Parts: sequence; C-alpha cells; structure tokens
Amino acid sequence: MREGLAMLVVHQRTARRRARAAAVAEALALLHDLEPSAPAGGPLADRAGVFWVQLPARHLAAAGARFGRLGYSTAVDLLAGQGQGPAVRWRGRSWRLQRLHAEDPADMRERAPDRREFLFEAADGRLRAVRGYRGSGADPLGRRGLPVCDARLLVNLVAPAGPGWLLDPFAGVGGVALEALAAGWRTVTADRDPALRHGLGRLGGAHLVADARRLPLRAGVLDAVATEPPYDRQAGPLAGQALAEAHRLLRPGGATAWLCAAWQAAGLRATADALGLRVALDTPVDRKGLEVVALAWRKPG
Repeated sequence: MREGLAMLVVHQRTARRRARAAAVAEALALLHDLEPSAPAGGPLADRAGVFWVQLPARHLAAAGARFGRLGYSTAVDLLAGQGQGPAVRWRGRSWRLQRLHAEDPADMRERAPDRREFLFEAADGRLRAVRGYRGSGADPLGRRGLPVCDARLLVNLVAPAGPGWLLDPFAGVGGVALEALAAGWRTVTADRDPALRHGLGRLGGAHLVADARRLPLRAGVLDAVATEPPYDRQAGPLAGQALAEAHRLLRPGGATAWLCAAWQAAGLRATADALGLRVALDTPVDRKGLEVVALAWRKPG
C-alpha cells in the first residue's frame, strides 16, 4: 500500500451480496470527489461479500461522514498498522481492522416502506394516513415500495452530479425522494396517480401529478434523475420513453440512475445509446429472486 493512501475494507449487505459491481460503483460514486479507487484485491479476500476502496488518508474524515448513506454496504473498516480491532494478515504483514462505520439495523428498519406513514387520498376523497402503504392493488403499475438500500443506491449513483435538483418521475411512495433529501438534494417527485399527491407533497420537495413521459419542466433544469419504473409488462415501452424525457430535462453533465426489471433493460440501453448517454453502470441485481438491472448514465457536457 502506497504512502498516504488509506485502505478501506467494505462489507456488502447480505441481501445484495450478488450485486458486487453495483456496491462498488455506489461507493465510488458516493466518494467521487475524494479521489477513490477500487483495487482488485485486499485483506479478507477469502471471504464473500467484501470489496476494497483506497483513497488519500487526508480524505478519511470526509469519507467517514458519508458512510452512513451507503445502501448496498453495511460496514466499513480501515486497515491500520496498529491499534484495536481484529488482526489480519495481508501481503506478509500483520494489520488491524478498525471499524469506521456499522449500519444501525433499527434505524434501517424504521426507514423501511412498511414502517413509514404515508398520506393518500381514498376513493371517497378523504385523506388517510396509512403505515406501510405501497400503492393500489387494483393497479399493477402502481404497486411500488422501494427498499431503502435500493433507494440509497440510486441516489448515490448520481452523487457526482450534485447535490442539486433531483427528480424521481415514478415516485410511488417517495423512497428515493426521502433518501435524496437526507443526502442534501432538492427534490422533485412526479407520479400520475393523484391520490399520492398529498403524501408526496408532504415529504418536503416539489411534487407534480404528471406523466413521466411529458413533464411540465424546462429543458436542462435538473442535475439528476433517479427512479424505479413500474416492472409490470403492461408498462410496455414506458421506461424508455421516460428516459428520453429525463434526458431532455438533464443539464449537460447531469446523471441518471434506474433500477428496472430485467425485461426492460434492453429497451433502456437502446434509448440511452440513441440519446448519446455515457454508461456509468450496467449490472444485474438479484432482489431476493427478482431479477432487476441497475443502470446509470451521464449526459455529456
């Protein structure tokens, strides 16, 4: 390890352990301005669910303040020559692993969609506050409650473009917006379902009752778009059309991240290629047997 570089051992979330490429990309994007790199090997290489990040030691304090926003990783250790912590052998030397961050499981659980209270408008026009609301069961395109780790992944993947204005055009019950607000973004949410306008408007950002393919916003007004489109096949080409609209709204140098169903990925790739977007990430994610794809792009400029 070169002088002045800090080696971090990052531990992946068990439920997303097969999404290593996404976890690495998330960490690098979150720390983008701190000169991070991801070496191919490091301590504990014989264990599953571990990857490594190096950055200048002078950036450790700044990095440490961000670790709590990680979605696909739950703990970060510093490789140290001495001190407290578990002993490890690496490159013929003895080292100590000093814990810099460990996720609070109770806090993560309380942020989950099934624990959050959401305000929605019932069919009779009355407002109801419901804990764990995930959308209407009668609408296959409206059942969305993104896990916290996935919402954080999307927000972190666009971190190099912000913080600034971030849009979720398929806002659902607001998981992406909540994590974006916590990370310092100003948010715009959009959803075609008017029953969600009170709950989404209550989050603290601007809200639009609008079609993700035709949003009433000026071109180039956004820094980032992060979203999960409806997975149901009834959506057809909706995701690709919404990506084209996101491209219109992004400023040059803006970023966008999508978590889509596996069947949607080819259409999104084709649209992104036609628009001239630069690929930042394209990798499968196994969400407890549900095969999805994490995609991220940057708009040139």
